[in-house]
Amino acid sequence: MHKKNGTTLRIIPIIGLVVFFLFSTNSLAQNKTIAVIDMQKVVRGCKAGKKAVKELNKKFETLKKQLQAKQKEIKAFKADFDKKAPLMSEEARAEKERQYKKMLREFKDKSDDAQYEMRQAEAKKMEPILKKLEKVVTKIGKERHYLIILEKNMPGLYYVAPGADITKEVIKIFDSQS
Repeated sequence: MHKKNGTTLRIIPIIGLVVFFLFSTNSLAQNKTIAVIDMQKVVRGCKAGKKAVKELNKKFETLKKQLQAKQKEIKAFKADFDKKAPLMSEEARAEKERQYKKMLREFKDKSDDAQYEMRQAEAKKMEPILKKLEKVVTKIGKERHYLIILEKNMPGLYYVAPGADITKEVIKIFDSQS
């Protein structure tokens, strides 16, 4: 067996065993169902998720504008340097080259910081929503006597009957509780 991703290779046999066990044991499989949910769609479709995404997009646009301004400054510096380089002394050219490289490093650092800041902001905004969603999904699972509720976009899940998808129901219940 070729190892691409160790966790994926471990999860697929477990899922296969669960499905085999559920459907091979008729008494257990009767009156029990499996549901799926598209959590990404739920988060982006519920009111709280839409609000969080809107706030995150606003933050992203601000950071993007800052990075674009810095990038524009670097391009202008490089264009000016390329134009004047033939007329410069060797020392002046070397100094400008060092300045340019420093600007590139600072830009990369700013870009990395912006990515980190966005990940942190996303985690902070989404964590409370995901905790509430977990409670809603658990409640639906208990009330409807589901054996298992799977993530619809999970690897190895190739077909889902339309009636097994509870995404819209979760959005509706979540929004009514918020």
